[in-house]
Amino acid sequence: MHKIPLIPSITVIIFLSLTIISLPEVVHSVQPVEVAGIELDALRESGYRIDWMNHSNSTSLHLPTIIKESLYTLDGEDHLTRYDLYSGKWLWSAPVGNQVFKIRSITEFPQENLVYILSDGAVYAIEKTTGNYPSQVNADGSRIKGQKQVLPLQWISNTPALSADDRTLIYGSTKGDVVWFDPTIGFNTHRYRVGSTMSVKPSYAAGIRNKNGLLRETIVSTSSDGNVLSLDLNQVNELWSFPLTSEVVAPIAYGTSTTRVDDEQLPRSSVFIAGTDQYLRAVDLHTGKPRWNILATAPLIDAPFFRNGVVYQRIPSVGLAAYNAFPDVLSGEKLWLAEDVLGSLITTTKRGHLVSWDKEHSKLQVVDPRKGGVVSSLAIPNIKNLITDDSNNGSLYILTNDDVLIRLVPRNQ
Repeated sequence: MHKIPLIPSITVIIFLSLTIISLPEVVHSVQPVEVAGIELDALRESGYRIDWMNHSNSTSLHLPTIIKESLYTLDGEDHLTRYDLYSGKWLWSAPVGNQVFKIRSITEFPQENLVYILSDGAVYAIEKTTGNYPSQVNADGSRIKGQKQVLPLQWISNTPALSADDRTLIYGSTKGDVVWFDPTIGFNTHRYRVGSTMSVKPSYAAGIRNKNGLLRETIVSTSSDGNVLSLDLNQVNELWSFPLTSEVVAPIAYGTSTTRVDDEQLPRSSVFIAGTDQYLRAVDLHTGKPRWNILATAPLIDAPFFRNGVVYQRIPSVGLAAYNAFPDVLSGEKLWLAEDVLGSLITTTKRGHLVSWDKEHSKLQVVDPRKGGVVSSLAIPNIKNLITDDSNNGSLYILTNDDVLIRLVPRNQ
């Protein structure tokens, strides 16, 4: 705990004489109170407070991952640690991997008591509640001690895995395929060619298909040679695809709005694609037909952020731009550009403000969505990772270079 330094009282004695002497003003400054390098006054102004801190005994922590009530990290020796998300309490730590394969992602399935760890060449399984290797139950109810479970991959992974269907790991391979891998049987169930190789995690996108309310769920993937492909999540058949002149290195975003046709409110859903060719594109989720595109002044390397009919996009070295997500013109409609906001949006506040994280300058900014004005700024130095548990009024989880975990929560909680 940091203590506020006491300011010693100062007694100033003034001697009166026939001549009035002007005394210089004595100024005493109070050093700002900090916790882990975060100024508490600035933190309060940003609308957040520190909920908990946990200083790990492990080193080289990385890949912080939030899944429901759990926060996971990996250390430099491929040990997986699980923490309680709401208290920061350490729950268990277990060895996974082989310190050769790069670990890509950590996944849970709701119906299982297992955590699946995807690496370049294999999937590892750990019991969620205990951190032990998966055990087996005999007919008499007794348990057989588990052994390390290693499920080799036929197609080497090159991206983190998505678990949109809650039963398979969906990842991109080094050969350019999007792969469905079922860890309960240890085999691929589906594979579809996208392009030369995949380096961006496949994205989930969904939207109402018609006025009858049918929901279409899709997986949108991109390849390093610029191909964009959409597959039906359940049928695993191609819906649409098209080539771009350069690769997409940012995840895809999507959003839905409604439009009035013949006195009926019909849904319309778009996929938003930020490209290194400097274009921000919106295409119809169901057909891939272009809706609009805007040429930026720099290659786009961050994911778009959709909120309330607006798409927000970071333009490197330029600022944060806001666009109408469903304009009536193919050329798009820019709403504003905030040149003093240099980060990407990660969540919102309860009041509807946008929260931007600028990795380069280690700065959190709270932004007014109407004109892009900065409401408050918070410097968070010595930071390795910052993630959120929700894109709407989410809490923030910080991993510092000193392997300290910090949870920041909105002050209204």
